[in-house]
Amino acid sequence: MTALENAALRQLALKVLAQHAGPAAGAEALAAAARRAYDDLARVSVPLIGQVGVDALTGRALHLVRGEYPWLVGTREGTPARTERTPGTPPPEQADGPFAHVIVCLERQDPAVATEAAGAVFASFTGLLVMFIGEPLTAGLLRKAWPAAFADASAEET
Repeated sequence: MTALENAALRQLALKVLAQHAGPAAGAEALAAAARRAYDDLARVSVPLIGQVGVDALTGRALHLVRGEYPWLVGTREGTPARTERTPGTPPPEQADGPFAHVIVCLERQDPAVATEAAGAVFASFTGLLVMFIGEPLTAGLLRKAWPAAFADASAEET
């Protein structure tokens, strides 16, 4: 993927996060927005590549962004660093898959840093999806997952 393509995917992800989180969102609101955006993307991707495929792409995306945002990835690949949790509850990665610990990490950051990190993860994930299934199919999935992000473009085309 070229730097220009990655930048475009990151801008799309940032737009989606802004739409979900609203103006002047704090880190917790941003984390919730990232969760919704990820769930929307996973929902449309699972029928095509399966839950294992979504989890694999998520893990790889986290691996790719760890140099830029090392706090996003825990001590082992795809496993969050130890966090405080209620006794008897499963760790986040078991409860909600590999993206769950990203949410916890985002909540602990400055909102601007959390936004950039989430954008990087989504750009990496969608870039991997492009390499795996192709640009036309990925674009269709993104339009289904995040239709509001494309509403402006559709209005401009007509």
